[in-house]
Amino acid sequence: MTATKKVKVDIYSNEEPLFLTALFISVLAWGGLLVATKGALLAVIPFLFLTYLFAQSGFVSHLRGTGALVSTDQFPKLHEAVEECAARVGLKKTPYVFVMHMNGMFNAFALSFLRRHYVVLLSDIVDALDDHPDALKFYIGHEMGHIHRNHTLWEAILTPALILPLLGAAYSRAREYTCDQFGRVCCDDVKSSRFGLAALAVGGKKYAELNEEAYLAQLKETKGFWMSFHELIANYPWLTKRYARVMGDKKFEAQIPRRNIFAYLFAMWIPRLSIMSLLVVYVLIIGATVAAEKNKQGFEGEAAQDYSQSYDPALQEQAPVTYEVGKVYDNGYGEFYEYLGGDASLEASWRLVDSPSPAQPQQ
Repeated sequence: MTATKKVKVDIYSNEEPLFLTALFISVLAWGGLLVATKGALLAVIPFLFLTYLFAQSGFVSHLRGTGALVSTDQFPKLHEAVEECAARVGLKKTPYVFVMHMNGMFNAFALSFLRRHYVVLLSDIVDALDDHPDALKFYIGHEMGHIHRNHTLWEAILTPALILPLLGAAYSRAREYTCDQFGRVCCDDVKSSRFGLAALAVGGKKYAELNEEAYLAQLKETKGFWMSFHELIANYPWLTKRYARVMGDKKFEAQIPRRNIFAYLFAMWIPRLSIMSLLVVYVLIIGATVAAEKNKQGFEGEAAQDYSQSYDPALQEQAPVTYEVGKVYDNGYGEFYEYLGGDASLEASWRLVDSPSPAQPQQ
């Protein structure tokens, strides 16, 4: 096998600005939470890491114990394609690639765990592209693009910003456009990248028959309100748009219509939720609760200290208040009561009068 050189990949134009915006917002959010919780957030981070560790380790263990590792001994032709793609996208170390059946799911994905990177090729997509192995490189390259761009790492760090409406979904879609370009450069024939997307659109039997012009004509349907709204809250662009952009042909990109402007007004109220974001939000709630309890205890301690400093034991030694039978007393609210005798704390010991008698001065 001849050495394969790294190929320059065009990063989607919106990815970097969206990333920097998300990073700025996330730094402010994490810093604000750190100050608001008086450092209690730091105590939650180990819990967050352990939760991630157990959750991710479960799937990785299942993958390594069930899937088939691609190697020189296992699917050697596929292994050769994997090594070639890793070199083209510029990865210093080839990730572990597994083929695994997952109940008919038709895709591939990447993940990282303890500084190791994995690409999973689901068996249905591998089988579907047996007659077009160059198109399978598109899937391999796309997932290696996620690893090369450290998307799996930044997902957790940027969570405060990625939850936000519009921004989180827009950044996710931009990543997909970028990784499509990584997939394209891994194909020996750039048209194979469209075969890969066609298989994702119509399945492993009909992709070779897909009418390109008719499929691209569907782009005009994406400008409507509902099409625009549902794309704005989604992590993936419409596949027709990815199909138009993947080959980098400006003629096809020019056919992509603008979204309906009113869709933005509705989408701006829908947050982007993911498993990672829900996990972080859950842990932050725990952290905020701990911090609130800590602050409450501190407040109560200060209040008790202030009370002890202002408390005068001599006040307890004062003689109890005594009342004289027949006299009238003001209750402090403009009402006057005559003391009839007996237990002064009982209502029956008092009689309401109109005003104090001249012979009985007001107390």
